[in-house]
Amino acid sequence: MVSRRSRLLFFVAGLAVLLLVAMSLAILWSQRGPGFRNEVDRLASVMELRPGMTGAEIGAGYGRIAVRIAHHLGVSGHLYATEIEADKLKAIQSAASAAGLTNITVIRAGEHSAGLPENCCDIIFMRRVYHHLTDAAAVNRTLYSALRPGGRLVIIDFLSPRWMFFLHHGIPSDRLVGQITGAGFTLERRIDGWSPIDYCLVFHKPAPSAYVVPPGERQSFGSR
Repeated sequence: MVSRRSRLLFFVAGLAVLLLVAMSLAILWSQRGPGFRNEVDRLASVMELRPGMTGAEIGAGYGRIAVRIAHHLGVSGHLYATEIEADKLKAIQSAASAAGLTNITVIRAGEHSAGLPENCCDIIFMRRVYHHLTDAAAVNRTLYSALRPGGRLVIIDFLSPRWMFFLHHGIPSDRLVGQITGAGFTLERRIDGWSPIDYCLVFHKPAPSAYVVPPGERQSFGSR
């Protein structure tokens, strides 16, 4: 006869298995299923992507997002996909080739630089990458240099370390905003409920204001 303790152990084990299955299905849905596709399409909408634009994904991983964004940009557009690790750089190139895309350029980034050409991009984005930066201030300066005036920088990251304490992931949004605006960007929009565990911040690089000659200068020119 099964004891009460044994029944309790069977119940706990079954509950653990169900929880594991549920988590696996949730990850599959969000990383490779409709949830992933919906998020990338929503990201494209937030960035206001149009064919012909030039963009960059910082920390493109294995290229799954890069491939879909490159499709949005079309053959007249271009996407730079950056990574630090050699195996991921190869994986991005393989993903682009498998998708038949010729509008993706793979770039090796560094600890202190995004590796992007100056004034190259209309949009730059990163998803769950910013909290990994070890020299955010230096990277942010290179992002500012790479983005064209009026261009957008979109960052998706975990809500805070408390949500992912067991992985030590995430960065509080207020601290991230302070670091990015400190590099010269302007906060345009924040989406706190991007997902149950993510927020999304949209910044832009201010366009240079037209120079207005002070009245005193105009008078001095007129007197000459």
